[in-house]
Parts: sequence; structure tokens; C-alpha cells
Amino acid sequence: MQLKQNFKVGYIRIVVTILIFNTLISCDFANPSLQHDQSEAPGFTNRLQTSYSPDKSYNFTVTEYGIDSTDAVTQILVNFKQASAGAYAVHGLNKKLKVYWKDNSTIIVETFKSYRPTQKWPQVQSFNDIVRIAYLEK
Repeated sequence: MQLKQNFKVGYIRIVVTILIFNTLISCDFANPSLQHDQSEAPGFTNRLQTSYSPDKSYNFTVTEYGIDSTDAVTQILVNFKQASAGAYAVHGLNKKLKVYWKDNSTIIVETFKSYRPTQKWPQVQSFNDIVRIAYLEK
């Protein structure tokens, strides 16, 4: 019973994160012409990195977004064929995260013990597609 409740809470967090993030930027990172015009929106979005898995099945993006430098988030978003999921997020800018693919379905995130993430998932999933996230904390 507790496992089902934890799963529901985790699923709700992922869905809410996707909905919030998708209002800030487009999920179609492969085609910049399809991205939403943010010129009218308050705040900012800085895409720092996009990297495809070795087999090109998935990609992740590292993005900073927020209202200003004191109210900002750095987030790693995993993009599947039909959905996206937030994997890691921490308040602030210039977090110096090192993120890379270990293999076709595992992402390595090098971060710091001093960071207090608001999101830190060991894996994200869309239907049968699963991407694991391993963290190396310095």
C-alpha cells in the first residue's frame, strides 16, 4: 500500500514538473523553429546543454530558468519520444553540473554535496522507456 502511495506521489511530481517546465520552453529541442516565442513572457530561459544518447533514442537538456538571478532553477530534463521528465533540479544559476551519457539508458550527473536539490530521481520513465540517473557528488 505504501509503495502505491509513493509511486502516485512520484508520478504526480513528474507530471507537475513537466507541465510547469513546458510552459516555460518548448520540448522540441531538435527544431528551434517550433519553440515558443518567449519575448512576451517574464523571466528567462538559458539552455546550457543538450546531449543525445549514443543510440539517439533520448536526449537530455540542462536548462536555467526563472524570474531573475535570485529566483532561478537549474534543471536536467530527459526527453523521450512522446514525453519529457525532470530528473534533477537545484535552485540557483551557474551550478557547474557536469552531465553526460554513460550508455544508451544511463546519465551521469556530477554535482556537489553542498547542493540541496529540489528534484533528484534515480530514474525517469515514459511508458516502457526508462533512463537511469547516477549521481557523483563531490
